[in-house]
Amino acid sequence: MFLDFLRTLGITLIIVWVLLASLLYFLPKPMLFKEILIGCLLPVVCFIPGFYAVSWAFNRPFRPFIIAVFGGMLIRLLFIGTAFILIMTLTKLHMSSLLFSLVGFYTLCLVVELYFINSKLHRREET
Repeated sequence: MFLDFLRTLGITLIIVWVLLASLLYFLPKPMLFKEILIGCLLPVVCFIPGFYAVSWAFNRPFRPFIIAVFGGMLIRLLFIGTAFILIMTLTKLHMSSLLFSLVGFYTLCLVVELYFINSKLHRREET
């Protein structure tokens, strides 16, 4: 389950970066690449251990599973928010580009994670 998640997340990120590369090529500011890269790496780094915890709790009773899912989302969101505030105060990056890429990649990772959780739950209910 975890390796399938990593594979799907990797393929999704490659597709998004190919589309972004074609868009960034035509933008006049090449400095946006750093902000978008940071906005991509921060959620991905948070979602990998988060989904590992969810896959660990998947075959446990319902309560630990829900705590792992929603607690993991809360911890990731708090960590990303704290990191964003630190980056905002300590660097001179273009903040709107960083914020939009951060929200976009966080949403993308969350959609992939919820897709996996939902599909595994449906398979477990069928058996």
